[in-house]
Amino acid sequence: MSILPATTVDFFLAGLESFMRQSGQGTHWGVTLVRLKGRPDERALRQAWEEVHAQHPMLGARLKRQWRGWRWGWETSGPIPPPPIVWHAAQEQPPGVEIIQERLQGKSSEGELSTPLWMEVFPWGEEGCHSLMLTWRHALLDGTGVNLLLEKLAAGGCAHGPPPPPPTQSEPPGRLYRRAKPLMDRLQAMTTAGCLSAWIKGMPQRGRPEYRLIELSAEESSRALTRLRELCGDFMQMPFYAAVAARALRLLHERRGWSSPEIHLQLPTQLRGRSRELIFGNHMGSLPLFLEASALGSLDEAVAHLLVKYREAMKLGTPQASEALMTLASYLPLGAFIGAVRLTNRGQICSLFHSHTGTFLKGCSELGGAEVENVFTIPSVCTPPGLGIFASDYAGRITVTVAWRGDCLDQAEAEALEERIRSDLTGIA
Repeated sequence: MSILPATTVDFFLAGLESFMRQSGQGTHWGVTLVRLKGRPDERALRQAWEEVHAQHPMLGARLKRQWRGWRWGWETSGPIPPPPIVWHAAQEQPPGVEIIQERLQGKSSEGELSTPLWMEVFPWGEEGCHSLMLTWRHALLDGTGVNLLLEKLAAGGCAHGPPPPPPTQSEPPGRLYRRAKPLMDRLQAMTTAGCLSAWIKGMPQRGRPEYRLIELSAEESSRALTRLRELCGDFMQMPFYAAVAARALRLLHERRGWSSPEIHLQLPTQLRGRSRELIFGNHMGSLPLFLEASALGSLDEAVAHLLVKYREAMKLGTPQASEALMTLASYLPLGAFIGAVRLTNRGQICSLFHSHTGTFLKGCSELGGAEVENVFTIPSVCTPPGLGIFASDYAGRITVTVAWRGDCLDQAEAEALEERIRSDLTGIA
Protein backbone atom coordinates (compact mmCIF):
# COMPACT_ATOMS: atom_id res chain seq x y z
CA MET A 1 0.00 0.00 0.00
CA SER A 2 1.10 3.61 -0.49
CA ILE A 3 1.68 5.29 2.87
CA LEU A 4 2.84 8.65 1.56
CA PRO A 5 2.54 10.33 -1.80
CA ALA A 6 5.93 11.06 -3.33
CA THR A 7 7.00 14.68 -3.66
CA THR A 8 8.72 16.28 -6.61
CA VAL A 9 12.03 16.18 -4.70
CA ASP A 10 11.56 12.44 -4.14
CA PHE A 11 11.27 12.10 -7.91
CA PHE A 12 14.31 14.34 -8.50
CA LEU A 13 16.49 12.34 -6.10
CA ALA A 14 15.27 9.01 -7.51
CA GLY A 15 16.08 10.27 -11.00
CA LEU A 16 19.49 11.48 -9.80
CA GLU A 17 20.25 8.08 -8.29
CA SER A 18 19.13 6.35 -11.49
CA PHE A 19 21.57 8.55 -13.43
CA MET A 20 24.36 7.79 -10.93
CA ARG A 21 23.83 4.05 -11.35
CA GLN A 22 23.75 4.29 -15.13
CA SER A 23 27.01 6.26 -15.20
CA GLY A 24 28.83 3.97 -12.75
CA GLN A 25 28.70 6.35 -9.78
CA GLY A 26 26.76 4.00 -7.50
CA THR A 27 23.94 4.64 -5.05
CA HIS A 28 23.31 8.04 -3.44
CA TRP A 29 24.30 7.95 0.26
CA GLY A 30 25.04 10.47 3.00
CA VAL A 31 26.85 10.24 6.34
CA THR A 32 26.08 12.17 9.53
CA LEU A 33 28.60 12.18 12.38
CA VAL A 34 27.82 13.03 16.01
CA ARG A 35 30.93 13.51 18.14
CA LEU A 36 30.34 12.67 21.78
CA LYS A 37 32.31 13.35 24.94
CA GLY A 38 31.77 10.06 26.73
CA ARG A 39 30.05 6.77 26.00
CA PRO A 40 26.38 6.69 24.98
CA ASP A 41 24.10 4.34 26.90
CA GLU A 42 23.87 1.22 24.76
CA ARG A 43 20.47 0.10 26.03
CA ALA A 44 18.82 3.53 25.65
CA LEU A 45 20.27 3.98 22.16
CA ARG A 46 19.09 0.54 21.03
CA GLN A 47 15.59 1.14 22.43
CA ALA A 48 15.26 4.48 20.61
CA TRP A 49 16.64 2.92 17.40
CA GLU A 50 14.14 0.05 17.54
CA GLU A 51 11.25 2.42 18.24
CA VAL A 52 12.11 4.62 15.25
CA HIS A 53 12.02 1.54 12.99
CA ALA A 54 8.79 0.25 14.52
CA GLN A 55 6.99 3.60 14.11
CA HIS A 56 8.22 4.44 10.60
CA PRO A 57 7.40 1.82 7.96
CA MET A 58 8.81 4.27 5.37
CA LEU A 59 12.16 2.65 6.21
CA GLY A 60 10.94 -0.40 4.32
CA ALA A 61 9.23 1.55 1.55
CA ARG A 62 10.04 1.69 -2.12
CA LEU A 63 9.23 4.39 -4.61
CA LYS A 64 6.82 3.06 -7.19
CA ARG A 65 4.71 4.59 -9.90
CA GLN A 66 1.00 4.32 -9.23
CA TRP A 67 -0.41 3.42 -12.62
CA ARG A 68 -3.77 4.90 -11.72
CA GLY A 69 -3.14 8.59 -12.22
CA TRP A 70 0.52 8.00 -13.20
CA ARG A 71 1.73 9.29 -9.82
CA TRP A 72 4.69 8.17 -7.74
CA GLY A 73 4.12 6.90 -4.21
CA TRP A 74 5.96 5.20 -1.37
CA GLU A 75 4.78 1.61 -0.93
CA THR A 76 5.49 -0.68 2.00
CA SER A 77 4.31 -3.91 3.53
CA GLY A 78 5.03 -2.65 7.04
CA PRO A 79 7.95 -1.95 9.40
CA ILE A 80 11.27 -3.67 8.84
CA PRO A 81 13.43 -5.07 11.67
CA PRO A 82 16.14 -2.61 12.69
CA PRO A 83 19.68 -3.61 11.80
CA PRO A 84 21.92 -4.07 14.86
CA ILE A 85 23.89 -1.03 15.99
CA VAL A 86 27.55 -1.79 15.22
CA TRP A 87 29.88 -1.08 18.16
CA HIS A 88 33.48 -0.95 16.99
CA ALA A 89 36.63 -1.64 18.96
CA ALA A 90 38.48 1.34 20.43
CA GLN A 91 40.80 3.21 18.09
CA GLU A 92 43.18 6.15 18.31
CA GLN A 93 41.25 8.52 16.04
CA PRO A 94 37.62 9.10 15.04
CA PRO A 95 36.45 7.34 11.87
CA GLY A 96 38.67 8.53 9.06
CA VAL A 97 38.39 9.24 5.36
CA GLU A 98 38.61 5.62 4.18
CA ILE A 99 35.75 4.45 6.40
CA ILE A 100 33.53 7.40 5.46
CA GLN A 101 34.30 6.96 1.75
CA GLU A 102 33.32 3.31 2.08
CA ARG A 103 29.97 4.25 3.67
CA LEU A 104 29.32 6.92 1.01
CA GLN A 105 29.51 4.05 -1.48
CA GLY A 106 26.97 2.05 0.53
CA LYS A 107 29.51 -0.46 1.83
CA SER A 108 30.90 -1.72 5.11
CA SER A 109 33.78 -4.07 5.81
CA GLU A 110 31.29 -6.93 5.48
CA GLY A 111 29.88 -5.89 2.09
CA GLU A 112 26.93 -3.88 0.79
CA LEU A 113 24.71 -2.12 3.34
CA SER A 114 21.42 -3.99 3.51
CA THR A 115 19.12 -1.25 4.86
CA PRO A 116 18.63 2.45 4.06
CA LEU A 117 19.67 3.49 7.57
CA TRP A 118 22.79 2.22 9.35
CA MET A 119 24.21 3.17 12.76
CA GLU A 120 27.73 2.63 14.11
CA VAL A 121 29.52 3.75 17.26
CA PHE A 122 33.29 4.32 17.27
CA PRO A 123 35.16 4.72 20.59
CA TRP A 124 38.39 6.68 20.14
CA GLY A 125 41.12 8.49 22.04
CA GLU A 126 42.12 8.17 25.67
CA GLU A 127 39.37 10.40 27.09
CA GLY A 128 36.41 8.14 26.38
CA CYS A 129 35.25 10.02 23.26
CA HIS A 130 32.83 8.32 20.86
CA SER A 131 31.53 9.07 17.37
CA LEU A 132 28.03 8.01 16.43
CA MET A 133 27.83 7.60 12.66
CA LEU A 134 24.60 7.37 10.66
CA THR A 135 24.76 6.26 7.03
CA TRP A 136 21.55 7.01 5.16
CA ARG A 137 20.05 6.58 1.71
CA HIS A 138 19.47 10.04 0.25
CA ALA A 139 16.45 8.83 -1.74
CA LEU A 140 14.64 8.37 1.59
CA LEU A 141 16.11 11.05 3.83
CA ASP A 142 17.36 14.63 3.60
CA GLY A 143 19.32 16.95 5.88
CA THR A 144 16.19 18.15 7.68
CA GLY A 145 15.06 14.55 8.17
CA VAL A 146 18.44 13.61 9.66
CA ASN A 147 18.10 16.39 12.23
CA LEU A 148 14.58 15.20 13.15
CA LEU A 149 15.88 11.63 13.43
CA LEU A 150 18.66 12.74 15.79
CA GLU A 151 16.10 14.59 17.90
CA LYS A 152 14.07 11.36 18.23
CA LEU A 153 17.15 9.36 19.16
CA ALA A 154 18.14 11.99 21.74
CA ALA A 155 14.59 11.96 23.18
CA GLY A 156 14.69 8.18 23.51
CA GLY A 157 12.35 7.24 20.66
CA CYS A 158 9.09 8.21 18.97
CA ALA A 159 5.92 8.86 20.92
CA HIS A 160 3.87 7.92 17.89
CA GLY A 161 4.24 7.28 14.20
CA PRO A 162 4.12 9.71 11.28
CA PRO A 163 0.94 11.69 10.57
CA PRO A 164 -1.46 10.61 7.82
CA PRO A 165 -0.39 11.69 4.35
CA PRO A 166 -1.79 15.00 3.10
CA PRO A 167 -4.43 14.79 0.39
CA THR A 168 -3.02 14.93 -3.11
CA GLN A 169 -4.12 17.71 -5.41
CA SER A 170 -4.36 17.05 -9.11
CA GLU A 171 -3.88 19.84 -11.63
CA PRO A 172 -4.37 19.57 -15.39
CA PRO A 173 -1.12 19.61 -17.41
CA GLY A 174 -2.14 22.83 -19.15
CA ARG A 175 -2.37 24.75 -15.89
CA LEU A 176 0.93 23.28 -14.70
CA TYR A 177 2.59 24.29 -17.95
CA ARG A 178 1.37 27.90 -17.67
CA ARG A 179 2.69 28.11 -14.12
CA ALA A 180 6.04 26.58 -15.11
CA LYS A 181 6.51 28.63 -18.32
CA PRO A 182 8.34 31.64 -16.76
CA LEU A 183 10.92 29.30 -15.22
CA MET A 184 11.28 27.37 -18.49
CA ASP A 185 12.00 30.66 -20.28
CA ARG A 186 14.57 31.61 -17.61
CA LEU A 187 16.30 28.23 -17.89
CA GLN A 188 16.50 28.73 -21.65
CA ALA A 189 18.08 32.16 -21.11
CA MET A 190 20.62 30.60 -18.73
CA THR A 191 21.50 27.93 -21.30
CA THR A 192 22.08 30.64 -23.89
CA ALA A 193 24.27 32.67 -21.52
CA GLY A 194 26.30 29.65 -20.38
CA CYS A 195 26.61 27.96 -17.01
CA LEU A 196 29.41 25.70 -15.75
CA SER A 197 29.91 23.50 -12.71
CA ALA A 198 33.15 21.87 -11.51
CA TRP A 199 32.83 19.45 -14.44
CA ILE A 200 32.89 19.91 -18.19
CA LYS A 201 32.43 17.48 -21.04
CA GLY A 202 35.46 15.25 -21.41
CA MET A 203 36.22 14.99 -17.69
CA PRO A 204 35.62 11.53 -16.16
CA GLN A 205 32.35 10.92 -14.34
CA ARG A 206 33.31 7.97 -12.20
CA GLY A 207 35.40 8.23 -9.07
CA ARG A 208 35.22 7.84 -5.30
CA PRO A 209 33.27 10.30 -3.17
CA GLU A 210 35.74 12.78 -1.67
CA TYR A 211 35.22 15.43 1.01
CA ARG A 212 36.93 18.10 3.10
CA LEU A 213 35.64 19.27 6.48
CA ILE A 214 35.98 22.92 7.45
CA GLU A 215 35.30 23.03 11.19
CA LEU A 216 35.32 26.58 12.50
CA SER A 217 36.42 27.19 16.07
CA ALA A 218 34.07 28.84 18.55
CA GLU A 219 35.82 32.19 17.95
CA GLU A 220 35.70 31.83 14.15
CA SER A 221 32.04 30.81 14.30
CA SER A 222 31.23 33.85 16.42
CA ARG A 223 32.88 36.11 13.85
CA ALA A 224 30.95 34.38 11.04
CA LEU A 225 27.61 34.79 12.81
CA THR A 226 28.36 38.47 13.39
CA ARG A 227 29.07 38.90 9.67
CA LEU A 228 25.88 37.01 8.83
CA ARG A 229 23.74 39.33 11.00
CA GLU A 230 25.40 42.42 9.53
CA LEU A 231 24.78 41.30 5.94
CA CYS A 232 21.43 39.48 6.23
CA GLY A 233 19.80 40.44 9.50
CA ASP A 234 18.66 38.13 12.28
CA PHE A 235 16.15 35.94 10.46
CA MET A 236 17.56 34.97 7.07
CA GLN A 237 20.72 32.89 6.77
CA MET A 238 20.35 31.33 3.32
CA PRO A 239 21.80 34.24 1.24
CA PHE A 240 24.94 34.37 3.39
CA TYR A 241 25.89 30.71 3.01
CA ALA A 242 24.73 30.52 -0.61
CA ALA A 243 26.91 33.54 -1.46
CA VAL A 244 29.90 31.85 0.19
CA ALA A 245 29.28 28.70 -1.88
CA ALA A 246 28.83 30.64 -5.15
CA ARG A 247 32.04 32.60 -4.59
CA ALA A 248 33.94 29.38 -3.93
CA LEU A 249 32.77 27.98 -7.28
CA ARG A 250 33.65 31.26 -9.02
CA LEU A 251 37.18 30.99 -7.57
CA LEU A 252 37.47 27.46 -9.00
CA HIS A 253 36.44 28.73 -12.44
CA GLU A 254 38.97 31.58 -12.23
CA ARG A 255 41.82 29.24 -11.25
CA ARG A 256 41.04 27.03 -14.25
CA GLY A 257 40.57 29.91 -16.67
CA TRP A 258 36.95 28.93 -17.29
CA SER A 259 34.23 31.45 -18.13
CA SER A 260 30.77 30.89 -16.68
CA PRO A 261 28.63 34.04 -17.04
CA GLU A 262 25.98 32.62 -14.73
CA ILE A 263 25.94 30.34 -11.71
CA HIS A 264 22.82 28.23 -11.30
CA LEU A 265 22.07 27.39 -7.66
CA GLN A 266 19.30 24.90 -6.92
CA LEU A 267 18.44 25.63 -3.28
CA PRO A 268 16.14 23.66 -0.96
CA THR A 269 13.08 25.63 0.15
CA GLN A 270 10.19 24.84 2.50
CA LEU A 271 7.00 25.08 0.47
CA ARG A 272 4.65 23.64 3.07
CA GLY A 273 4.46 22.96 6.78
CA ARG A 274 6.17 19.82 7.97
CA SER A 275 5.36 17.71 11.01
CA ARG A 276 8.27 16.88 13.28
CA GLU A 277 7.15 13.26 13.05
CA LEU A 278 7.62 13.19 9.28
CA ILE A 279 11.26 12.11 9.29
CA PHE A 280 11.54 10.03 6.13
CA GLY A 281 10.79 11.19 2.61
CA ASN A 282 12.06 14.44 1.12
CA HIS A 283 9.52 17.21 1.49
CA MET A 284 11.47 20.28 0.53
CA GLY A 285 10.86 22.10 -2.71
CA SER A 286 13.56 23.66 -4.88
CA LEU A 287 14.30 27.30 -5.56
CA PRO A 288 16.41 27.89 -8.69
CA LEU A 289 18.52 31.05 -8.48
CA PHE A 290 20.51 32.38 -11.41
CA LEU A 291 23.45 34.51 -10.29
CA GLU A 292 25.65 36.71 -12.46
CA ALA A 293 29.26 35.64 -11.87
CA SER A 294 30.42 39.24 -12.37
CA ALA A 295 28.34 40.34 -9.34
CA LEU A 296 30.24 38.13 -6.88
CA GLY A 297 33.40 40.20 -6.52
CA SER A 298 33.24 40.47 -2.71
CA LEU A 299 31.11 38.71 -0.14
CA ASP A 300 29.17 41.92 0.57
CA GLU A 301 28.40 42.29 -3.16
CA ALA A 302 27.55 38.60 -3.49
CA VAL A 303 25.10 38.64 -0.56
CA ALA A 304 23.44 41.82 -1.86
CA HIS A 305 23.16 40.30 -5.34
CA LEU A 306 21.76 37.07 -3.96
CA LEU A 307 19.16 38.93 -1.91
CA VAL A 308 18.03 40.81 -5.03
CA LYS A 309 17.76 37.55 -7.00
CA TYR A 310 15.93 35.86 -4.14
CA ARG A 311 13.35 38.66 -3.88
CA GLU A 312 12.88 38.61 -7.64
CA ALA A 313 12.35 34.84 -7.55
CA MET A 314 9.78 35.07 -4.77
CA LYS A 315 7.95 37.92 -6.50
CA LEU A 316 7.78 35.90 -9.73
CA GLY A 317 6.62 32.75 -7.90
CA THR A 318 9.71 30.76 -8.89
CA PRO A 319 9.32 28.10 -6.15
CA GLN A 320 5.78 27.39 -7.32
CA ALA A 321 6.93 27.39 -10.97
CA SER A 322 9.69 24.95 -10.04
CA GLU A 323 7.18 22.68 -8.32
CA ALA A 324 4.93 22.78 -11.40
CA LEU A 325 7.84 22.01 -13.72
CA MET A 326 8.95 19.08 -11.57
CA THR A 327 5.37 17.77 -11.44
CA LEU A 328 5.29 17.79 -15.24
CA ALA A 329 8.72 16.12 -15.35
CA SER A 330 7.52 13.32 -13.04
CA TYR A 331 5.50 11.95 -15.96
CA LEU A 332 8.81 11.10 -17.66
CA PRO A 333 10.39 7.65 -17.21
CA LEU A 334 12.65 7.82 -14.15
CA GLY A 335 15.82 6.95 -16.05
CA ALA A 336 15.21 9.65 -18.69
CA PHE A 337 14.70 12.58 -16.33
CA ILE A 338 18.28 13.67 -15.66
CA GLY A 339 19.14 13.06 -19.30
CA ALA A 340 16.43 15.55 -20.27
CA VAL A 341 17.79 18.07 -17.74
CA ARG A 342 21.32 17.73 -19.11
CA LEU A 343 20.10 18.04 -22.68
CA THR A 344 18.57 21.44 -21.91
CA ASN A 345 21.51 22.57 -19.69
CA ARG A 346 24.41 21.82 -22.07
CA GLY A 347 25.40 18.70 -20.19
CA GLN A 348 25.04 20.20 -16.72
CA ILE A 349 22.46 19.58 -13.97
CA CYS A 350 23.22 22.79 -12.04
CA SER A 351 26.39 24.67 -11.08
CA LEU A 352 26.82 23.02 -7.68
CA PHE A 353 24.79 21.39 -4.95
CA HIS A 354 24.37 23.58 -1.88
CA SER A 355 22.23 23.61 1.22
CA HIS A 356 22.35 25.13 4.68
CA THR A 357 20.93 22.50 7.04
CA GLY A 358 20.71 24.95 9.92
CA THR A 359 21.22 24.05 13.57
CA PHE A 360 21.47 20.40 14.53
CA LEU A 361 19.87 19.26 17.82
CA LYS A 362 18.81 22.77 18.78
CA GLY A 363 18.66 23.10 22.57
CA CYS A 364 19.87 19.52 23.10
CA SER A 365 23.27 18.91 24.68
CA GLU A 366 23.16 15.09 25.06
CA LEU A 367 22.47 12.01 22.97
CA GLY A 368 22.20 8.63 24.65
CA GLY A 369 23.39 10.17 27.91
CA ALA A 370 26.67 11.43 26.41
CA GLU A 371 27.53 15.09 25.87
CA VAL A 372 27.41 16.21 22.23
CA GLU A 373 30.50 18.06 21.00
CA ASN A 374 29.63 18.58 17.32
CA VAL A 375 27.29 17.33 14.57
CA PHE A 376 27.76 17.57 10.80
CA THR A 377 26.76 15.81 7.60
CA ILE A 378 28.94 14.61 4.72
CA PRO A 379 26.75 14.16 1.64
CA SER A 380 27.97 12.54 -1.55
CA VAL A 381 27.49 14.31 -4.86
CA CYS A 382 27.28 13.14 -8.45
CA THR A 383 29.14 14.26 -11.56
CA PRO A 384 27.96 16.60 -12.97
CA PRO A 385 28.05 18.98 -11.19
CA GLY A 386 30.69 17.13 -9.19
CA LEU A 387 30.86 19.65 -6.33
CA GLY A 388 28.74 20.33 -3.26
CA ILE A 389 29.23 22.87 -0.46
CA PHE A 390 27.07 22.29 2.62
CA ALA A 391 26.84 24.26 5.87
CA SER A 392 25.40 23.53 9.32
CA ASP A 393 26.05 24.38 12.94
CA TYR A 394 25.75 22.88 16.39
CA ALA A 395 25.57 25.05 19.52
CA GLY A 396 26.94 28.04 17.60
CA ARG A 397 29.82 26.13 16.02
CA ILE A 398 29.79 26.15 12.20
CA THR A 399 30.94 23.27 10.00
CA VAL A 400 31.17 23.39 6.20
CA THR A 401 31.56 20.24 4.13
CA VAL A 402 33.08 20.47 0.67
CA ALA A 403 32.14 17.30 -1.22
CA TRP A 404 33.22 16.24 -4.68
CA ARG A 405 33.72 13.13 -6.75
CA GLY A 406 36.86 11.71 -8.30
CA ASP A 407 38.88 14.13 -10.40
CA CYS A 408 36.46 17.09 -10.20
CA LEU A 409 38.77 18.71 -7.63
CA ASP A 410 42.44 18.17 -6.80
CA GLN A 411 43.96 18.77 -3.39
CA ALA A 412 45.41 22.18 -4.30
CA GLU A 413 41.97 23.32 -5.46
CA ALA A 414 40.34 21.92 -2.34
CA GLU A 415 42.80 23.89 -0.20
CA ALA A 416 42.11 27.06 -2.19
CA LEU A 417 38.36 26.61 -1.72
CA GLU A 418 38.80 26.09 2.02
CA GLU A 419 40.89 29.26 2.25
CA ARG A 420 38.24 31.27 0.37
CA ILE A 421 35.37 29.82 2.44
CA ARG A 422 37.15 30.48 5.77
CA SER A 423 38.04 34.01 4.67
CA ASP A 424 34.48 34.79 3.57
CA LEU A 425 32.94 33.37 6.73
CA THR A 426 35.27 34.99 9.25
CA GLY A 427 36.39 38.14 7.39
CA ILE A 428 40.03 37.16 8.01
CA ALA A 429 42.08 37.06 4.81
